[in-house]
Amino acid sequence: MPTFRIPDMTCEQCLKAVTAAVHRVDAHAVIAADLDAHSVEIGSLATPAALATAITEAGFTPVMSS
Repeated sequence: MPTFRIPDMTCEQCLKAVTAAVHRVDAHAVIAADLDAHSVEIGSLATPAALATAITEAGFTPVMSS
């Protein structure tokens, strides 16, 4: 599962926006978020690149974690 650190995801509203962006790419994606760590782990059939693009288009800065 791809994990992204999103430094500018700082609140519940941000998380909702990231979740909505991911669900536009894959409506069945499962998202595990840690707001304190500013990270999300995404279970999805979409590519990490497509997920990152969606998150970026929502106004956030995703960084792929290894």
